[in-house]
Amino acid sequence: MPFEITLGDGDAHAVDVARRGGRATVTIDGRDYHGSLRPAGDGYELTLEDRAEPLWIVVQGDEVLVHAFGRSWSLSIVDPIERSRGGGPSEDVATAPMPGTVVRVEVAAGDEVAKGDVLLVIESMKMQSEITALRDGTVEQVFLAVDDTFDRGAALVALVPEPEAVEAD
Repeated sequence: MPFEITLGDGDAHAVDVARRGGRATVTIDGRDYHGSLRPAGDGYELTLEDRAEPLWIVVQGDEVLVHAFGRSWSLSIVDPIERSRGGGPSEDVATAPMPGTVVRVEVAAGDEVAKGDVLLVIESMKMQSEITALRDGTVEQVFLAVDDTFDRGAALVALVPEPEAVEAD
């Protein structure tokens, strides 16, 4: 049965998974992706067509943290009731998708950033990942420096909060 997920703070995508033996077809917004996933060390090996990549997955409630291809993604199951209320994760603070070490800091307090700009680079499980801004804004605080270690969920960089929208009566 299809379900919906969001990638980071993006729009919801229709996703369906069909398995046949050791292979699977994942359909995202009507496009099929063929591959397989097998345990490998403390993670997995993901094979898509003829390309194999290491993959790590951490599940916490309705959130799935995925690290592959040198990047990290946070996937969430879309709750239609919460979506209708306008709820969701804060875009003001970039948090650690998994435990690791800061490799490079790209911003400082006061810097202007655009959605998708690299804030810092982390290393987790021998893989480097870019942590990017979830929205346009001004950096309020960088919580860690190069070589600092952190746990999953730790605040990494905060943007100046956006003013609350005032509702018309």
